[in-house]
Amino acid sequence: MAMGKAHVGKILDKVDGIKVLDCKKCGFSHILPLPSDEELQKFYKKEFYQKEKTTYYFKETKEDVAWWNATYDNYYSILERLTRGRKLLDIGSGTGDFLSVGKKRGWNVLGIEPSSVAAAHARRRGLAVVNDFFPNSLEGRGPFDVVTVFMVLEHVPDPISFLREAKKLLKPSGLLLIFSPNDYSPLQQIVRRKLPTEPWWVVPKHHINYFGFFSIQKVLTRLGFRTEEMLGTFPMEFFLLSGDNYIGNPSLGRKCHSRRKKFEMNLYNGNPALLNSLYRTLGEQDIGREFVAIARKK
Repeated sequence: MAMGKAHVGKILDKVDGIKVLDCKKCGFSHILPLPSDEELQKFYKKEFYQKEKTTYYFKETKEDVAWWNATYDNYYSILERLTRGRKLLDIGSGTGDFLSVGKKRGWNVLGIEPSSVAAAHARRRGLAVVNDFFPNSLEGRGPFDVVTVFMVLEHVPDPISFLREAKKLLKPSGLLLIFSPNDYSPLQQIVRRKLPTEPWWVVPKHHINYFGFFSIQKVLTRLGFRTEEMLGTFPMEFFLLSGDNYIGNPSLGRKCHSRRKKFEMNLYNGNPALLNSLYRTLGEQDIGREFVAIARKK
């Protein structure tokens, strides 16, 4: 984020007294006011898994493990098409699910995770994880062929500096993979007009930044990356526009998620290239609940 400069642009929403700004200085949307580093460190080191992600999180993760493994296998297949190197750093590695799939495929994997609870869980699985905030405690551990950032960029107060640090850890022509929510998309805007509803994806306590397909590509280009692949994920808004309003209804949300899993598992098992082609095409229209950006260091 362009720290020290005035954040200016259109106010997109206001939730719990916090604004979401389409910031012209930064080139992406983010909240105002921004939380302090101290507030964020306390939240992610002491509260995120202990209070926010309690029993339900691990229960749902266990229910989804086969689907996540298939999804991660697919992403590793794409990475293996783009690089011969097999040394990978996963920033914000959580409980180690992505690392575990890579290790089974023969990759040399390392995670860094601020939550002591999540890091300990990953270590019990036999995974190498540094329990610290990125980029601390990584001296002498790089460079890496691939750096991955799953569901992290939306949480950090200065994503530009964050990505610059990630770039430093990459080998020449190394790959950066970012998986993050695709927010303020065309489908979300249609849902808001049709239902109507509040912006359910705006969660200021958790998400500081709100990227989309186009804004993340502009940021990556500015930082000296060349985009190699852009994929969407399943557009969950399809359910909302088809009459299944799961907003504020966790039970219905899980049912919709199960249908999404069945669809994707059938394609992972039958024709993963077709699924990637479909999600690549959707991404070109800024469609997909999340985006998967893979970019090469120039």
